[in-house]
Amino acid sequence: MDTPESAPDTEPVADPPADPPPVADDEPTLDDGGHDLDDGTDDDDEDGDPPAGLSWGKVAVLGLALAFLGFAIGYVATGERSPGPDSADVGFLQDMLTHHDQALGVAALTVAYGEDPIVRSFAREVLTFQSYEIGVMTQMLDDWGYTREDRSDEAMAWMDMAVPVEQMPGLLTEEQLDQVQDARGAELDRLFLELMASHHRGGLHMAQEGAELASDDSVAALADRIARNQAGEINEYRMTAEARGLDVDIPPADVPPDLPPTDD
Repeated sequence: MDTPESAPDTEPVADPPADPPPVADDEPTLDDGGHDLDDGTDDDDEDGDPPAGLSWGKVAVLGLALAFLGFAIGYVATGERSPGPDSADVGFLQDMLTHHDQALGVAALTVAYGEDPIVRSFAREVLTFQSYEIGVMTQMLDDWGYTREDRSDEAMAWMDMAVPVEQMPGLLTEEQLDQVQDARGAELDRLFLELMASHHRGGLHMAQEGAELASDDSVAALADRIARNQAGEINEYRMTAEARGLDVDIPPADVPPDLPPTDD
């Protein structure tokens, strides 16, 4: 798993801790590749209740705490420049916030009602890192005098691919969200791997464009890190689905290289 890296020396975006504190104590033992490929079972309650290690209240508190941490660090890291409202910087942040919001909802359901311990650990990673990134992106916009709501009904115009916000690549449809909401156990595990891989793929494309088009070094570094993280996670989901013998088609993703360092 590719964990967030430090941003460039110029106007850095601080990273979350390399090893976020565990949310629950039922993590699987991983092999040398970072995956538990045994067919072990989780000993959580089978009656649909959230596992003892992570209640809905704990999910909410964790997300708020990490978002606040990212918000606070973003306040320190952002500079004095204010990109225009139609800039790639502002557009990328607003669109990725919408993308991340949906991912958190799917991940929270999987942590609470999934069955496979490794799949639930993937969901915890989404909650941890994307909550943090939401805080950073929200504070960047705030520092420039914008909010996530300061936008038109179109997304991705900043990358010359304008679509209605709800049609951004990777966003789940209402029908898919209903499937996730209703699923439990192994079926939810399968849906998480399949749908979150597709969700990440849409975010990966947008983040790659953000890394190339953003004029602010901090935004470009954040977008680059998001792209590399989500590509790596897609490949993790693919390997896990194959190891579990799930009928899920997840094409591999190319992990983008690091951005070249910026001049001081």
